[in-house]
Amino acid sequence: MASDLLSLADASALLGISSERVRQLVVAGDVRGVRFGNAWAVSRGSIDSRRQLSNRRGRPLGALRAWEAIAAVEVDLPNVSRYRNRGVIHRYEMSGADLEFVSRQDGAMVSGAVAANGYGELLRGDDAVAYLYVSVSLNNRIAALVAAVPDQLGNVILRVVPDDVWPFAEGVAVDQGEAKARLAPPAAVALDLMDSGDPRHWIAAKNLIETGG
Repeated sequence: MASDLLSLADASALLGISSERVRQLVVAGDVRGVRFGNAWAVSRGSIDSRRQLSNRRGRPLGALRAWEAIAAVEVDLPNVSRYRNRGVIHRYEMSGADLEFVSRQDGAMVSGAVAANGYGELLRGDDAVAYLYVSVSLNNRIAALVAAVPDQLGNVILRVVPDDVWPFAEGVAVDQGEAKARLAPPAAVALDLMDSGDPRHWIAAKNLIETGG
């Protein structure tokens, strides 16, 4: 029986999605799993079925195609891995002041719960992890601009977008007015919210897709 079970990390590697997203699928009943204390284990057969379903839905889109779908607010939230090429994930540890500074730079857009609030969703904006989209050019200057330490468990997740795609992505961002930081497009925010373990974030993601922000 144990051989038929996988850890969240192993399931994450097989599906190409985050461990938190796997846990979300288990809680939602989309993937079979069992809980042992604070740990989850998932059915290998259920993961194999999920992989086949993902294959039928299509391979991951390239960066430009992913942003075209995001701009059109035409994304399949249950299949978030199809849009993973929208940005390469880099994770850092940085102070709140440095995070704010980076978010106000050209080539940066705010995502996650903070951006969802900017679109009218009632989510807490003080999450432990902050989400930003940044261009490759800005990411290459991060170390010179702020005290950012690369850390796989850091409090800031940057999705780094190729420079040749960035103008397209940035062109559909929404300005926050006096704050001068820019919000990522609604569909991009929705995709990031789906990585959360909070069901309220999943509901907000669906709302963002349905209303287009």
